[in-house]
Amino acid sequence: MRLPSIDRLITSARDTAVSFPLVLGSAIVAAAAGIVGVDASDEEFWLRLLFAAALGLPLFFAIRMVSERRSWRPALLWPARLLGLGLLAAFFLAWANWSEPVRIERLIQAAIALHLLAAFAPFVGAGRKGGSEQAVSGPDASVQGAFWEYNKTLFLRFLISGLYSAVLFVGLAIALAGIDNLLGVNVEPDAYARLWLLIAFVFNTWFFLAGVRTVLADAELRAEYPIGLKVFSQYVLIPLVTVYLVILTLYLGRILITQTWPSGWIGYLVSSVAVAGILSLLLVYPISGRTENLWVATYSRWYYLALVPSIVMLLMAIWKRIDQYGITEKRYFLAVLALWLAGIAIFYVVSRSRNILVIPLTLCIVAVATFGGPWSAYSVSEASQVGRLTRLLAANEMLVDGQARAADREVSFEDRREVSAILRYLIQTHGTGAIAPLIAGLAEIDSIGEGTRASRRHEAEQRARAIAEHLGLAYVGRWEGESGMFHFFAEHRNEVIPIAGYDFALRWDRWPSDSFSVAGETVRVHIGSDSAFVRVTRSDPDGREQIALPLEPLYQRIKSGAITSVRPDVYPAGELRLEGESDGLAVAIYLNTLSVRDDPAGSKFWGGGGVVYLRLKDPPR
Repeated sequence: MRLPSIDRLITSARDTAVSFPLVLGSAIVAAAAGIVGVDASDEEFWLRLLFAAALGLPLFFAIRMVSERRSWRPALLWPARLLGLGLLAAFFLAWANWSEPVRIERLIQAAIALHLLAAFAPFVGAGRKGGSEQAVSGPDASVQGAFWEYNKTLFLRFLISGLYSAVLFVGLAIALAGIDNLLGVNVEPDAYARLWLLIAFVFNTWFFLAGVRTVLADAELRAEYPIGLKVFSQYVLIPLVTVYLVILTLYLGRILITQTWPSGWIGYLVSSVAVAGILSLLLVYPISGRTENLWVATYSRWYYLALVPSIVMLLMAIWKRIDQYGITEKRYFLAVLALWLAGIAIFYVVSRSRNILVIPLTLCIVAVATFGGPWSAYSVSEASQVGRLTRLLAANEMLVDGQARAADREVSFEDRREVSAILRYLIQTHGTGAIAPLIAGLAEIDSIGEGTRASRRHEAEQRARAIAEHLGLAYVGRWEGESGMFHFFAEHRNEVIPIAGYDFALRWDRWPSDSFSVAGETVRVHIGSDSAFVRVTRSDPDGREQIALPLEPLYQRIKSGAITSVRPDVYPAGELRLEGESDGLAVAIYLNTLSVRDDPAGSKFWGGGGVVYLRLKDPPR
């Protein structure tokens, strides 16, 4: 086998760059943004530049494929590219105005929509350009077959590119480690991250594109269907889907008999069955028209028909959750996807169509339609939660002429928990702009945040607490249940804790009691039977001495907000400190965890240990 010459590799790389200039340009910008942003002070700027450029990969690839399929002239190709650049610029600019949860969800939405666009756009409304007959028959069969071959080639090339990139990264990373450890040349840890970014975006993209420059022309030709794919689809994937459909049908029968609502877990199973089933039918599409495989068409109709009851169960489970707690982005997406599945199932059952373009086309439309506007996941979710908050305030007589006022009667724990949860969600995801008309003087009440903008989790918790307490409600944290259970944790950081004045450090791992041998004496650290103190006992043959360190003051400082959390339920390690001294002992305990049951009869404490600093003074008497 002859290896490709250097000239041939250079020529191939140059031709790829000429064919896909903006795709490679996006990859280079993304890699550069990531490399610079690894240790840049303005990390957020470089991160959003990386994400915007990364979205350019499928977007400009789709534009290039459509232009090739339709033989666009430069006069049409470059305006399309400029429009793509405008969309990426708009995404980049809008990023700064979105909260962290919305950023992640919109990034995923955009990525899904653009990858789907790259998968189907060249074939929408396109007739056959030539080539031999495909294995499938019927209207637009050649386009459907070319579409399948095109996506098969893209997928296989994606896997090969990923494998080559992974091997290259591992090899070069080992080389860097060798230079560092063997030659004594200092290689910073960030060098490995920069190397990965360079390979993942530039090399991987270039290698992928080099293998798909002629993918559309190849897709028009007859291709051999992989026998392994047929075996996998026909004898593994389809039987598994059938088994799951039987399970879901039996579960539906159980629901009808017991008259119970579907479990929330049904969403995972229905989604898995739908994805696996649609995938299996797509995999066997090219051979579904052959005489020996006519069963595929029958199976397809029965599959979608059997899926309808499962989708109904899923919609019932989603509706119940929304009825209880309103709409959030995740519930919105789940409901929309369930409705999309229902539409796809009904379409294939009623029309008996074999048009596989419908699946990515409609899913892309759904992703784009729910991205922005008053009907988007974000606007609908915000309006739903503001409506829930308004109804809860009204139900507790805390709303007068559209303005919230402090509660003048006891509000149930359940309602307090719901109000607290809504405030947390709104502040973290959307900010307080939507509830500003409800609460007079919100800017003075909520002075922690930056205006009405959304906050990260730990700050959102503090802002929600301040607003709830202004309304006369005892705030209920996300970790608090009706049983009054609380859990607090120390932040795990490389924080240096001074130990001046102490001679020994003991790791207290066994809760509630642990014993240590210290300088020939026994020191025991334990929670007393009253669960209100940590007791440190020193004993030797001549005597015994004990220090009781109360837990209640620490708990009250946490509960009142005197100790500021770094994240929800997580506090600086130096703040979860107990300290005491007696004639024979000096002790300081830094707790790792603290669990509390807040009971009217008295708080009960337990947890998971910590570090004990100890100094022995005079012998016990």
